[in-house]
Amino acid sequence: MIGISKLYCGTVEPSDPLRYGRLSGSLPSHLLQFSKDKRPVVVWNVTRQCNLRCVHCYSQSDANLPRGELTTEEGLSLI
Repeated sequence: MIGISKLYCGTVEPSDPLRYGRLSGSLPSHLLQFSKDKRPVVVWNVTRQCNLRCVHCYSQSDANLPRGELTTEEGLSLI
């Protein structure tokens, strides 16, 4: 999965060598920095219900509400 911070900030993150299988030594040091005005985006998966079926997604999500999952109302109250 491509990190939202990578797309949003346009920078390479320190974890990219591990995530994308590149050696850290091959990345120029000026690419391993964060923007001063943009911060990383945190994604917290609190449910396995999803109807998107993205090819790149690591989650085995389903559009049906699995037993014990949050309802829409519970999810909205979490936010």
